[in-house]
Amino acid sequence: MRALALPLLLAACATAAPAPQPPAPAPLAERIAAECRLLEAAQADTIARGLQAWPVVLTGCPGHEGAAPAMTMAQASDATRRANRATLPPEVAAAGPRAETVYRRMITRGVPVEVAEAMALTPEFAATLR
Repeated sequence: MRALALPLLLAACATAAPAPQPPAPAPLAERIAAECRLLEAAQADTIARGLQAWPVVLTGCPGHEGAAPAMTMAQASDATRRANRATLPPEVAAAGPRAETVYRRMITRGVPVEVAEAMALTPEFAATLR
């Protein structure tokens, strides 16, 4: 009887469907490109609103490699404090830690909080989370 039970057990295990796996994150280059598209949109929105647009927003993005940071240490510290104080929009909080990181990084780079809030609702923001 035992000899028959083991093959049946093994056969049952072999036919069981594997547990669903979460989608693999996009390769790093794709994630960087998506975040740069988000930052470009944020900078355009900032300019359209007549707000201060810092050149440092796009530093490190393709085509902006030579952009020199234009923030002083005090301005960069202020931007970091704004990012740390910013209340997460519900959509960002619900999307998880990567969404929070991208959201706060926008503000740290000099994107005004009100622009970052608007950007969090865009397809560009959603693309950074893949």
